[in-house]
Amino acid sequence: MVKQPTPGVNTTGTAYSQTLGRGLRVLELLRAHPDGLGVHAVAERLDLHRTVVYRLLGTLRAHGLVMQGEGGRYRLGAGLLALAGGVRADLRAAAEPRLGALAEKVGATAFLTLAEGDEAVNACAVEPRHARLHVGYRVGVRHALTVSAAGLAILAARPPVAGERAAVTRARARGYAVTSGELEPGAWGLAAPLPAAGVAASVGVVALTELAEAGVARAVLDTARAIATDL
Repeated sequence: MVKQPTPGVNTTGTAYSQTLGRGLRVLELLRAHPDGLGVHAVAERLDLHRTVVYRLLGTLRAHGLVMQGEGGRYRLGAGLLALAGGVRADLRAAAEPRLGALAEKVGATAFLTLAEGDEAVNACAVEPRHARLHVGYRVGVRHALTVSAAGLAILAARPPVAGERAAVTRARARGYAVTSGELEPGAWGLAAPLPAAGVAASVGVVALTELAEAGVARAVLDTARAIATDL
């Protein structure tokens, strides 16, 4: 049985809405099941009464946050894109000019990566205008947080955990992560955590070949601090 939070407070003692919390748990569950789930499956996995689940799904559907497809299975709805887009728009507005300056300075594609659950998502990328060759990094690309400089930098900003990669431990010690060939053969990346409260993100660059680490690290760290200040 899944333990339910005490109405009115959560585990940290702060204010808590049980209904809203249940709705968010439904969204998290559907995110983990992209093929969709029926009412019974949702109720069973969250240990909730079917009547409660009907009401939650009906409310979420009315707001476009879930959709009902074939066989009565519910999936995440397009309304979530609008909500996420608002958050990313603020970040992009602050990050894009800084990333542009970084890309030109180091001659490599600069990016902002956000953490979504256990995945890293490319939220913004700016390519250098004057480099003869550079990496194309598509916005929306996602991968596990446990790979690439972008993901490792985000993990490095968190407290140590048992069994974490040695690369995360090294990144935490020096303030940035470096990887080579983890997402694409030959691609080299360096990223640093974004030091902004409430934002699990990293700023970095990716190049076709290894760059001068010390200089690039300084430029990336300076950019991450500048974006955090702008936010």
